[in-house]
Amino acid sequence: MAQLELKHIASKDYIKSTELFFDKVFGDHKKYNHDFSTKKGVFSADKIDIKYQDGKSKIFTKAAERNNYLKKTSLIKEAFLIGSYKGSKSKDKVRHTHITKTIEFGGKPVGSKKENKGNIFEREFTNRMKECINGEPCVGKYHKPAGWLVGQLEQGGKKPITDIKQLGGQNTPRPFEVEGKQPYVAPRNHKSHGQVLTDIDVFHKVGPQSHLSAKSGPSLTFINSGTKSLFSDQDIKNNNIKTNKGKALLEMCGLNKDAFCDTFNNFGKSFQTAKNKKHSGPKKVNKNILKKFIKTAMGSDYWMIHSRDKGQDKINMYYMNPTYVDSKFSDISSNVVVFYGGKQSNGKRIDVEFSNSHFSFKLNVRSKTGGKIYPTNIMLEYKTLSIPGKITL
Repeated sequence: MAQLELKHIASKDYIKSTELFFDKVFGDHKKYNHDFSTKKGVFSADKIDIKYQDGKSKIFTKAAERNNYLKKTSLIKEAFLIGSYKGSKSKDKVRHTHITKTIEFGGKPVGSKKENKGNIFEREFTNRMKECINGEPCVGKYHKPAGWLVGQLEQGGKKPITDIKQLGGQNTPRPFEVEGKQPYVAPRNHKSHGQVLTDIDVFHKVGPQSHLSAKSGPSLTFINSGTKSLFSDQDIKNNNIKTNKGKALLEMCGLNKDAFCDTFNNFGKSFQTAKNKKHSGPKKVNKNILKKFIKTAMGSDYWMIHSRDKGQDKINMYYMNPTYVDSKFSDISSNVVVFYGGKQSNGKRIDVEFSNSHFSFKLNVRSKTGGKIYPTNIMLEYKTLSIPGKITL
């Protein structure tokens, strides 16, 4: 079972779980259960002990302190519940990273499996498309986008569909690699990524299958790769990024090695926030190298199918045309701006932002593990702007 991470209790992006963490302790018993599932068993909490990034701490003891708690959640470094384990009379403390991410926090229920939203969306959309091609009533959730896409893929009868298969969960790796000074996401040819990224394959009577990459939720990423092959925690502690991959990443993004390492080594210290602000800003980079990297991160020759997950059945759909990916989709027309410590300069992350007329990108290096300061992942997040052929149904 997964445990809570800092983002679940200290982030505007996770405001519901951030509020829930407080309300489960102090909220009305009729609405909230004060028990938490933990690694050691069920824990009943009556206080919250917060440690802030500036070294200060605060123990919250009553519901009336809710507004004060929420005002400073972005400054939280770690949190502890104070209370006792079920069956014990002695007081104890539980760190937030030892609290199980149960279903109320968006995780899995203890003792059972929960199908994630992405897999649910893939299954429902696949089944709706199958209804359309089998002559069944194609009605209900996603029936409009499914019917439209079937028509696009069959090309007016030129490529009739013979089968549709849900492939999500295969998680075919796309590792971060480097050749000389050129980083890329394997495979090297962006046209080969469709068959790797696919979650749903559509088979035709004529020609190769069509690949659909299905995404669900507000946040979108082209890549989410581990950083282990780029640098270790010790490399950063030693201020010595020595691998070819690590060096290539720094150079591609215009990152200063010392500023990069200091962001993590001095995390939580006020002087580092000031240094992060000083080093952040537009950077001179070789945009051609960055563009070639973006091509492989995006990949091409597949359909992007994105459920916006806002309580609606609306889906964004567009084809990642190889010609466009090779040119205007991967172009970099803006400045490349680096934010050491993130936008607030006090985070355990590096953000690199740039854009063109079709996509805005944010490449970030950060930890995705609760309580861990040193980076675990490199991610390329994006938002679509104006995409040729994009339709929302």
